[in-house]
Amino acid sequence: MNVIELRGLRKKFGDFTAVDGLDITVRKGDIYGFLGPNGAGKSTTIRMMLSLIRPTEGTVRLFGEPLAEHREALLSRIGAIVERPDFYNYLTAYRNLEMLGRLSRADVSRANIMRLLGVVGLDTRAMSKVKTFSHGMKQRLGIAQALLHNPDLIVLDEPTTGLDPQGMVDIRELILDLSRTHCKTIFLSSHILPEVELTATRMVIINKGKAIVEGAVQDLLNAGRMKVTIDVAEPELATASIQRTPFASRIVGNAEGAIVLLLERAEIANLVQHLSSEGIAIHSVVPVRSLEEYFLDLTRIPS
Repeated sequence: MNVIELRGLRKKFGDFTAVDGLDITVRKGDIYGFLGPNGAGKSTTIRMMLSLIRPTEGTVRLFGEPLAEHREALLSRIGAIVERPDFYNYLTAYRNLEMLGRLSRADVSRANIMRLLGVVGLDTRAMSKVKTFSHGMKQRLGIAQALLHNPDLIVLDEPTTGLDPQGMVDIRELILDLSRTHCKTIFLSSHILPEVELTATRMVIINKGKAIVEGAVQDLLNAGRMKVTIDVAEPELATASIQRTPFASRIVGNAEGAIVLLLERAEIANLVQHLSSEGIAIHSVVPVRSLEEYFLDLTRIPS
């Protein structure tokens, strides 16, 4: 089942078009990365998806139903953190969840609140005042709040912004656990690309309000040119050999004696075959393409 379907979604503010005919599909079970540079239209899209603002054109379908016709029922199946979660700092984590849960008519039994605090790794701090929490702990408490009514879809808007490295690891592991153990669909908007690369199963990159590319993360990263490091017994001889081929212009450097080239995946086997035919011993071939490189390649293209 498709959990989110946006079709022809457009939002204009006067003469400015923030989102321009956006089409995306999020499937059940996805950890879906929603990526784009600042000003690409990510926050506007999320606000339309959560019915905080109305689209100028287009449709939002959640769990197969039109949002415009079933707003209350559909939103009850979503937990969201948009921007920074706010709490009563002078109250404990437990009391915050209890109060906020009552407002949303969620299950505020002690068993449920303690279970959720355990899910986000805060059960030992249940009775600590929130003013004693780090930024990362507040982010995890925000996720606990989003889980109070046991939603099927969790929307996280920049959940690791401002966190230290350990805080990022904690949120990353929590997102993976929510997907794998608790079977939640996650919609993850972020500009911290390495974190998305380590968590997302599918993604879309948008720029100037339009989708540039959408698909499985690993499929997209394996497409196009990537950095390939070839470790050979005789790097100087191998470099001279490559210089006599059409791959000469693809050499971008070396790493501790290995040769680094920019190659299409289909070209790797051809180059390996050439080097082998020249009698050059190959120790290893390591193709790598980071999400950051892929993102920058795409968002540099005018659209």
